[in-house]
Amino acid sequence: MALGEFIKRSLVGERLERETASPLFDQQVSDFWANLQMTSGFSSPALLERVWVANRCLHMNSNAISRMPLRHYGSRQPAWVANPDPIWFPNGISDAVYAIVSSIYAWGDAFIYITARYADGYPSAWTVLNPEPMTVSVERGQRTYKSGQKSLDADNMVQISRTPGPTRGTSAIKAYSAYTNGLLASSDLGRVMMVSGTPTAVIKAKRKVDATQARQIQDSWLAATAARRGAPAVLPPDLEFEKLGFSAEDLQLLSMQEFSATVIATAFGMPAQLVNLSLQGNGLNYQTPSLLFALWWHTELNTTSYSIGQALSAVMLPAGSYVKFDPSEFLAPSFKELVDAYAVLVDKGIVTAEEARAAVLSMPPQAPEDAINAFLTPPSAGASPAQGNGNLVPLRPSSSASSF
Repeated sequence: MALGEFIKRSLVGERLERETASPLFDQQVSDFWANLQMTSGFSSPALLERVWVANRCLHMNSNAISRMPLRHYGSRQPAWVANPDPIWFPNGISDAVYAIVSSIYAWGDAFIYITARYADGYPSAWTVLNPEPMTVSVERGQRTYKSGQKSLDADNMVQISRTPGPTRGTSAIKAYSAYTNGLLASSDLGRVMMVSGTPTAVIKAKRKVDATQARQIQDSWLAATAARRGAPAVLPPDLEFEKLGFSAEDLQLLSMQEFSATVIATAFGMPAQLVNLSLQGNGLNYQTPSLLFALWWHTELNTTSYSIGQALSAVMLPAGSYVKFDPSEFLAPSFKELVDAYAVLVDKGIVTAEEARAAVLSMPPQAPEDAINAFLTPPSAGASPAQGNGNLVPLRPSSSASSF
């Protein structure tokens, strides 16, 4: 065969092979990305329920903001400040706020639907819709909303997005899907290792053995191990005991799981220590719980709560009125820190001891001599007749007592 013909046939064969393999390769790539998108579930509550750190962070953020009092500032306080929907949220505004925050972090958006209005047109009641079936589109410059196949009135809709965009916001773990799936995979691997009982050592034969002989060696080893009760093992000359060079911690990928959990916690703005995770890099930073709560508030909770309060104020309240979350109890110092602070203020003469007593102990101011007299004076309800309390009024006339 001539060299030119050989090269021609080679090129034709290579092209045919490439054309035949390309669709298969493209299909594999397509299936890979499709499976990745389906399994990543970056906005799926089912995934958040399975990943422990995501579930915990979602609950802690929602619970922290919902337990902060929602303060109203203005002339007339609407009914929804106390409870926007008594049917779905019978425990008051805190449960509704929990649903809002959870929707924002899990799905990227919270959808509030106004269900009743006052005579002046301002809302008196509203509820929180399920964000999963919601569809948002833009038609003629206006947003339209559908819950499944049901169209909703856009004038009664309040959409609060985590990352405001054209139609929908983004979930907190959208960019962290690789770590959520990695944490799931490593956790499942650890579960399989614990169930299957991966061996930490092997017995190697110096000569060739078949399956039956290998089973006999294994059975004899197990029987001897149960009988010798901790005594040293004795092996025949043709067998060697070799310990595997990995531990259970390595098999369960504990370090990888901890790193993935720490990364996922950052998606929710959660300090790692609050979800029982250590600082990466063996950091020696020491932070008190008060500092951690302050860090959590200023870096994450403050912005989320501000967005919710701003949206409710702008749409549901008249000009000059607004609502705002009060973090004073959340950021309250410990009792010792409060006592030390007021002790300094009393020493400097900024506040009196009675003012400090009222602020720290929540007790009304009382002069020292009044406190001593009140302590020494017995209560009138338990007074005996010998004490002769002049404030007691007889139930019957005194004259009737002489007839007995």
